[in-house]
Amino acid sequence: MTKPTILITQCLQNDFVAPVANGDALPNLLHIGHDESRRLLGDDVNEGPISQLVNWVNSLPESSIEFVHIRDWHDPDDPAQRSHLSQFGQHCIAHTPGADFVFKHQSGSNVHVINSTSLNDFENTGLANLLSGFHSGATEQQTIRVGIIGVWTEAKVLFLAYELSTRYPDFEIAVCSALTASSSRSQHFFALEQLKRIVGVRVIDSLGEFIEYLGGSVEQAIPQSLSDSLRIKGGGNAPLIRDDEKLLRYLYRDCIAIELKILDGGFSGNLVAGVNSVDMQGHEQAPHVVKIGERAEMARERTAFEQIETVMGNNAPAVADYADLSQRGAIKYRYASMGTGKTTTFQSLYMNGLSSEQVEAYLRDVYQTQLGRFYRAAIDDNQNLLEYYCFDSRWADSVREKILELIPCCPEKGDLSLPANQTCPNLYQFYKGELDQLPPMVADFPFSFVHGDLNGANIIIDERENVWLIDFFHTHRGHVLKDFSKLENDLLYIYTPIENEGDLALAYQFTDFLLSLEQPLEVNKPLPDQFLTTPFERTFETLKIIRRMAKQHIREDSPMQKMQWLIPQLRYAVHTIGFDEPNERQRIWALYGAATISRILKP
Repeated sequence: MTKPTILITQCLQNDFVAPVANGDALPNLLHIGHDESRRLLGDDVNEGPISQLVNWVNSLPESSIEFVHIRDWHDPDDPAQRSHLSQFGQHCIAHTPGADFVFKHQSGSNVHVINSTSLNDFENTGLANLLSGFHSGATEQQTIRVGIIGVWTEAKVLFLAYELSTRYPDFEIAVCSALTASSSRSQHFFALEQLKRIVGVRVIDSLGEFIEYLGGSVEQAIPQSLSDSLRIKGGGNAPLIRDDEKLLRYLYRDCIAIELKILDGGFSGNLVAGVNSVDMQGHEQAPHVVKIGERAEMARERTAFEQIETVMGNNAPAVADYADLSQRGAIKYRYASMGTGKTTTFQSLYMNGLSSEQVEAYLRDVYQTQLGRFYRAAIDDNQNLLEYYCFDSRWADSVREKILELIPCCPEKGDLSLPANQTCPNLYQFYKGELDQLPPMVADFPFSFVHGDLNGANIIIDERENVWLIDFFHTHRGHVLKDFSKLENDLLYIYTPIENEGDLALAYQFTDFLLSLEQPLEVNKPLPDQFLTTPFERTFETLKIIRRMAKQHIREDSPMQKMQWLIPQLRYAVHTIGFDEPNERQRIWALYGAATISRILKP
């Protein structure tokens, strides 16, 4: 009986995906272009993602996977095909190099080639008969797994997945986002959403997970002998685990030596390192940043970043390569303007006395030059801000636990008693009994792509004063004020030193002052005298820079302007209560800030 696993390639032919030099004319109207071709094929067609998967399948026994190649195959003299060729131009003419597969095609009893002459691969082809044979070979208890890779995501791939899902309800269908493409990156991701939401197809971002879905092991797909002699130096206090070293050896398979410089940034469990490398001829390569972490998270970060990659400026990275294993994944970022010397984070520079002028210059680069490209394209989206920022009464017990880590008592009712003779509203009670009673915060709010975790450790400065961003795991279409609010949160509760109860008492007053602003993005009150010549004066100057830049992206008639700022401020302050990075007094200040904002939110 045929094993019910099928891998289908769609239009992986030269006229669609063959490598082309950046800037060169495309061979036809349907070619996906330089960037997308490189994403599928890599810098070396024989070692890139597509070949990696195809070579793995070709190495298996013929009974393991049914390998179906659908190819465009046109005859310009056929009257039935003239309208198709007229609409899309000459492409994939039978027996021409443009119609050849871009990968090494092997024959075998499990390899099947379907010639398609239209957008519907079931029309006038043998595909239906072929798949029906596999279908009849499975028992009622078996689900036939079908994987799809190829181009175009919004046309041939989408249409094929729809036909399969409607014709064969017992097929379990998955598409690998890393191995599908279109000429338009935005159309590619829109089609992936359609596949998930409407067709019910599983979209897998990780190549390793896709191989496992097909019944294999990703370790089998990564060549084991590559760069065994690679010399790896550096790493500091972050010794490499076995899988991380294996991933580095794969990513730098063309090198004889690499040196790691561990960078700040990224979340716990990830390795983020600047890498200087030397190729096989002894040439020093352009530096890269490599991020290694849990496989699903790295796949998510890669696909999130790919949605914004073409819009970011020269100081933003490009995905140079990626790889994953059973547990770990790695992304190799190329930064066009990155220097080769020492790099540091905005957070480190700020906490070591960065001047106000330098602060503004760096933040202008981040918020206006780089991320501003997205903010300026924001569109109004009907959203409930409380839902968007993940407010939910089910978090009440978790909030209470965090409160009890900071103060001795969290009563069911009544205010909280804080150090420095201060009381505040009961944040636990807000979550447990008041949050669900709030009126819906629904309106047309400005949404655009946002970084999603813009803290100072994710802003990197190199020796040439170039500013670049890392850690795109949380990148998504979101509330345009999110990135501003996140950095201000860290400015308050991490960068502002709170060393004793006197500092803490002043911090409470500083929060009260900020919340007294009628329009928080219009900082039109002078700083009260008690904060002058204290660290709060510097915090205030930086805060004004952040809010002034944030205000540029909120229209005068934008609804709930005050709430648009306070809701994310509340969200991040609550999150900070459980942070490891702030000291205990800073976390107590965050508790006071969150609790005080919660009182403002109540009608």
